[in-house]
Amino acid sequence: MSESSIVVLQDLRVAFGGGKLVALDGISVTLRGGIVGLVGANGAGKTTLLRCVAGAQVPTSGSVSIGGVEARRYRQSVPLGFIPAQPRFPAYLSVAQFLDGLRQVCGNPAMTECERDLASAFDLERLADRRLNTLSLGQSRRVEVVAALIGDPDLILFDEPTNGLDPIAMTQLRHGIIAAQRPGRCIVVSSHHLDELQRLASRVLFLKEGWLVGDHSAAELSSDGQSLEARFLSTERVIHA
Repeated sequence: MSESSIVVLQDLRVAFGGGKLVALDGISVTLRGGIVGLVGANGAGKTTLLRCVAGAQVPTSGSVSIGGVEARRYRQSVPLGFIPAQPRFPAYLSVAQFLDGLRQVCGNPAMTECERDLASAFDLERLADRRLNTLSLGQSRRVEVVAALIGDPDLILFDEPTNGLDPIAMTQLRHGIIAAQRPGRCIVVSSHHLDELQRLASRVLFLKEGWLVGDHSAAELSSDGQSLEARFLSTERVIHA
């Protein structure tokens, strides 16, 4: 496991509105690789956690480090794949112009085999001249996945990547995320589609109202025959009890 992709959250706290709204409340966890699922109800803190790891959100207290480097400094010097729940594409660019532009930002890196395979599987060559604002949601997600791989990052973050996708696009996206695995890479996926997440993740973190309330390997989750959805609902009931 590459040390460069180890993510360490230490007593992470994020509050808004002068401390009145607590989004994350003292989360400490270490992520060492593979595909990590992030589940929780709306408002649980999933997006805030991903933004902190991406270096896009400054913690109120505590810290986030990646490979021993503070998250914001890491983001400035090392490629990082981050797909927010509602990405904003530059509408005037074509798919090819957008991807080529990202390569220029990353020092014009050569395509990896994984990128090439996914671009082919996602039929991006056919979409190359299409403007980004003319793409369907599923097509946009395919472009985002390939874009997240540019620069061969050790860390990739997906925030609700399957929202609004039809079953075919969802299956393609799942296969794309699985194909993006490699030694030394950590992929974190936040999703409400728990059946899809169960097929992806080797580890799942449960968030509830800013707290980390569960941390289970795929083996632990499957040992009692419960689905991820059943385990999540059980966790929610325990917390409310």
